[in-house]
Amino acid sequence: METTILIAKIIGPVLLVRGVSILLDRKHFTTMMEGLEREINTVAFSLFPIALLMACIALAILHTNTSSLAAIFIQIIAWGGMVKSSALIMFPRAVVAKVRILGRAGFIHVVWFVCLTVGGYFVWFGYFASRSV
Repeated sequence: METTILIAKIIGPVLLVRGVSILLDRKHFTTMMEGLEREINTVAFSLFPIALLMACIALAILHTNTSSLAAIFIQIIAWGGMVKSSALIMFPRAVVAKVRILGRAGFIHVVWFVCLTVGGYFVWFGYFASRSV
């Protein structure tokens, strides 16, 4: 449980900041999605998915707890990150095409909602609910 609390304390504020940043400057994210085609050929775009895959594998290996909703969310983030980073490594153009379709469909609202909801839950779980455990 201590590992789950620690991870929630780290991921929660990051998700909250991401959600608030989308809320404050949604145009930045739509512009960023439009520019992904140019980014595919950069070194950073090549290295980031590798680092993400390593981090998500480490998270999945080190955190095997599923005793709480927060622990299950952490597992979903780890496994989802492995799928996403693997797709970015193997099929970057297909991922960019999918991002464009989702962007046009207004998926940024879903991302914003999930970041604020899960981030808020992690902050509550890690900083406040853990005091009573």
